[in-house]
Amino acid sequence: MTQEKLRRVVTAATVAGTLLVVGLLAVIGYQIIKVIVLNNRIKEVEKDIAAYEEEIEKGENDLNYYLSDLYLEGEAYKHHFIYPDQKVGK
Repeated sequence: MTQEKLRRVVTAATVAGTLLVVGLLAVIGYQIIKVIVLNNRIKEVEKDIAAYEEEIEKGENDLNYYLSDLYLEGEAYKHHFIYPDQKVGK
């Protein structure tokens, strides 16, 4: 090989290596950004889950109240379904 051809081969190898490194760095950068975005989404979903669990607990408390004899008796009096001397439930 002549000096000129050797220089071209070395230059081409250098360019190829540089492009490979730049490409790999771009892929790594993309993956890091994707991981950060997904971690933020996980945090948002965990907050939503906590809010829904709290809402479920509140709903269960409301349900227990609405099924209680005290509430049913009060509503029955309010709507004149029973008289004051009558009892609702057990």
